[in-house]
Amino acid sequence: MAMTSDSGRGMTIEERDAFLTSGAIFAKIAITMADGWPVMSPVWYDWLAGEQAFLVVSKERTSMVRNLRRDPRCGLLIDNPTTPYKRVSVQGEVEFLPGDFDWIPPARGMAERYLGLSGVAYAETTFEFPRVPFYVWVKKITTWNGEGFDRTFTADTTWHNAPRP
Repeated sequence: MAMTSDSGRGMTIEERDAFLTSGAIFAKIAITMADGWPVMSPVWYDWLAGEQAFLVVSKERTSMVRNLRRDPRCGLLIDNPTTPYKRVSVQGEVEFLPGDFDWIPPARGMAERYLGLSGVAYAETTFEFPRVPFYVWVKKITTWNGEGFDRTFTADTTWHNAPRP
């Protein structure tokens, strides 16, 4: 599709869910440091469509985790680095999962998704290190199907509320 057509639009729910569960596109989480400076961190994720949440399993010692404990609000961007330039942008809130949450099965799944079967062996060598699993609950969301003119040339971004089930 030509990038100059008028076929650009937000994704349907089905298109969004397919985009978020296919391929190995990183999510980028935007947080603010205690001094107010914004920081972005790339993360692996699982999209939980029924819950309207992203599952992330991070390392305990990251500044991202430390700052999300201070302020659980974040931005999240998943964007296709090649054409079509699809994207999902989220305003979310983090919920840290309890210590007994079994993060290993989803971490294995993420390793396979992002690195292939050989990546699972690599990931398993790191499972002895402390991890912090958390959900990013979607509060607001906007999407783009990557076709035609970006609608924000002629209209404001449309954010949709995402009620928590």
